[in-house]
Amino acid sequence: MTRLLKLIVALCVMLLVRGASGAPDLLKDRNGGFEHGLTNWLVHFPDHDFLKNNISCVSVVRDGLRPHVLKFELSHAAAENWGVQALSLPVRIDFRKRYKLTVSARTTGPNARLYVMGKRWHPKARRSENPVNADTRDVFKGPVLSFSGEKGTAQFSNVRRTWATASVEIPPREMTDLAYGFWQKCEFLEIHLVGIGGSAGQLFLDDIRLEESGPVIHKTGRK
Repeated sequence: MTRLLKLIVALCVMLLVRGASGAPDLLKDRNGGFEHGLTNWLVHFPDHDFLKNNISCVSVVRDGLRPHVLKFELSHAAAENWGVQALSLPVRIDFRKRYKLTVSARTTGPNARLYVMGKRWHPKARRSENPVNADTRDVFKGPVLSFSGEKGTAQFSNVRRTWATASVEIPPREMTDLAYGFWQKCEFLEIHLVGIGGSAGQLFLDDIRLEESGPVIHKTGRK
């Protein structure tokens, strides 16, 4: 094999590993595809009045050709009120960079809010290399991912009845100076997968990815 051919093969392998976007998936080793059940996802909220039974509504199942899919089972009351949710463990990030959340999903009735929260260390946390959700606090709320093409203005994700894939960037490309100030405080991102709205039924989620998508370029003066 010639040297040039070896370089071409190596480049192709690198592209396959990194995906079509060319950026590494920050959830690759964090169970973004649910191959390891609910590992690295927070679904148990025993101290929350309305989410005490959340864990009983969450499972990982096969759906057609997809062997490991996150499934939310929503009653009519859950869909109209508190929903069902799963949160990723905090992912360390650099606020100077922009990130892209990608999700594949389908529904039999429930809608969803799929988004990312920017987080920072909680003042009382014992800092470690592998923080848990309770070690951080909210700083910045990213826009809701939309399957209907809305950019930064969606209230719900509008999940379709058949499998589809959509993405959203955090932070938005246009921010007020105040919002940018909050974004600069972010040290972690936490993915929120929330089944809510719509009607009773099942919400299926898979292939959760979080990738860098370029630098944050903020133009000052926006209010």
